[in-house]
Amino acid sequence: MTIRKYILLIIILTASCEKTNIEKCDDSQSLYLFSNFPIGVAIDMNELNNDNQYYEIAINQFNSVTPENIFKPSFLHPNENYFDWLEADKLVEFCQINNKRLHGHTLIWHNQLPDWIINFQGNQSEWDLMFKEHIQTICMHFKGKIKSWDVVNEAFNDNGTLRNTIWKQKIGSSYIEKAFMYAHEADPDALLFYNDCDIALNETKRKAILSLLNNLRQRGVSIHGIGMQMHISIVHPENKQIAAALKEISDNGFKIHLSEIDISVNPLSKEIEPSIELFERQANKLAAITLLYKEIPSRYQYGITFWGLSDKNTWIRNYFNRDDYPLLFDDNYDPKPVYCKFKDIL
Repeated sequence: MTIRKYILLIIILTASCEKTNIEKCDDSQSLYLFSNFPIGVAIDMNELNNDNQYYEIAINQFNSVTPENIFKPSFLHPNENYFDWLEADKLVEFCQINNKRLHGHTLIWHNQLPDWIINFQGNQSEWDLMFKEHIQTICMHFKGKIKSWDVVNEAFNDNGTLRNTIWKQKIGSSYIEKAFMYAHEADPDALLFYNDCDIALNETKRKAILSLLNNLRQRGVSIHGIGMQMHISIVHPENKQIAAALKEISDNGFKIHLSEIDISVNPLSKEIEPSIELFERQANKLAAITLLYKEIPSRYQYGITFWGLSDKNTWIRNYFNRDDYPLLFDDNYDPKPVYCKFKDIL
């Protein structure tokens, strides 16, 4: 980081401590207009179809879209011989009409699988064929409509070993290589990403991911980038850990998509009330991340995507059964301090 930008970061992180009121800021201009890289959001189709405020903010503020759930196997491929394209095609149309980049999420994951995959009977070759048909049918259906894919999601354990997913059990550890090969065969123009959590927090996991992906690339497998999910909090990971991860991944020649950002203000699941102090800490965290992201070469900046539009829509509340406020907009779709500072720092 340059001395000038380091000083700017220190000013940003200290000045807000003096504030006593949550300031309103102007959200009439699109966030993405302030940025040299795409600013994205994970879209919930139910909200997009039924909530006008949600729809307008999605259009006005972001220029990249990730489907939150509807591209996952349980939604897109609910039965062995049937793909449900209805909602997915609606999202494609939404992106085309409104000039949004569409990032596919996700082709292969061990969660949100339909029962027919979990109960699939067959030998290794039959599993491999089913696996290939699943990937290539989806990629070919969306060919030319989707810019990029999270091909494989969360394949590593925290200790750096491969997670013992159903895909590893039935196909073998080569399933990751095959997934990227099959996706590239079906859509050679799509950018292909590996996506995972805790990449900044866990150096062991990050180095294992890089080792595998570098090995695959050396053997000619097309892998263009890494998705750092960034489900983080106002406490962890430390900014220096995020900086180290960004540098290491970009030094290895991978595009970086900060693919699923939300910043928890209540990571310990306590009884809390939203406060100026919590929201300023959240704003400072995103400001620091954004400055660090802007330090990597622009050719590796694939964009920043928030995992949900507003606190009202966050997955965290239901999944952890706690109060939390991790996103740019509050429950009334008003911009929060984190939105305001993010816009200023872009």
